[in-house]
Amino acid sequence: MATLKTTALVVVLFHFVLDIYGLSSDDTCRERLDNLEKLLANLNEKFENHQTDNTKVDAMFKIIQDENSYLKSRLKSLEEIVLTSNRRTEKLEAKIADLESSNWFLKSRLTTANTNYRFDNKYSSTLLGNLKMDDSQKKNTTIGSSTAHGNEMKIQRQTAMVKRKISQLENKPSASKEKRPPTGIRSTSFPDGAAFSAYVSVYETDISKDFTVHFDTIVTNIGHHYNKHTGAFTAPQHGVYVFTWNLYCNKGGYIHSQLVVNSNVVGAMFTSVEGAFGVRSNTGIVVVEVNQGDVVFVRTHPIHIHIGNLYSNIAWRSSFNGWKLY
Repeated sequence: MATLKTTALVVVLFHFVLDIYGLSSDDTCRERLDNLEKLLANLNEKFENHQTDNTKVDAMFKIIQDENSYLKSRLKSLEEIVLTSNRRTEKLEAKIADLESSNWFLKSRLTTANTNYRFDNKYSSTLLGNLKMDDSQKKNTTIGSSTAHGNEMKIQRQTAMVKRKISQLENKPSASKEKRPPTGIRSTSFPDGAAFSAYVSVYETDISKDFTVHFDTIVTNIGHHYNKHTGAFTAPQHGVYVFTWNLYCNKGGYIHSQLVVNSNVVGAMFTSVEGAFGVRSNTGIVVVEVNQGDVVFVRTHPIHIHIGNLYSNIAWRSSFNGWKLY
């Protein structure tokens, strides 16, 4: 725009010089002046159009910025929804496992109750058979009065015992009326406990950056708070927990790993077999305070590279362990 104004000014000055020194006629000067005025008007019109275009571009840029801000907020909201959905899925899977364990326990109790009932019924039938036999012997006895009196007392005692047994069987609650144990872990030694131990059963696992390790084989899972499908442990209650993990890599390789609570890194470990033969492993341990519902898992570093893959074997296992301290 400055160039256009400078050009117009030069043209006007040139025309002014020619007019002063008489280098052109009046008609020619007027024609040139008219042309310059037209040129100036054209330049002004272009300048106004340029300003209008700039205004439109600014308005469009503002609209794009607003849309970008909205999309960012929407993306963040969707990420939170996905995280919440994953947590709910883990809790539902843990609840299903808990219900399956409770169902198995109730079935075993019912089987035991039915076995006891059949035994008591058989015992009652045996006593009734003995009573009938004694009654028959009483009718056919030919012994003296003292012996008959002794048999009569014996029969009376057995009859009273049978009646008591029958009364106990009638008053004994059925398996459906028995007090059910609470759902959850079956052992009463640690009703509020939480502990797990799991390892990788696959010999070689392909890994990448920000890769969550799935320790798919469970050794211990008190409370069913570890999910082998996601590789994550969900804290059942607030407290201080201990977590350990170890990862094996093969010769010439190395792995950067992290222990993460939700999205916060609380532990890190570097496993390296550079310059060594065979497989090697390090063990990381973290004591951390977590809240109820927090998700704890092991992942590879999201930025640092790794060489080689993750390894595990029945003789040396890549594992993940944790328990509630207090």
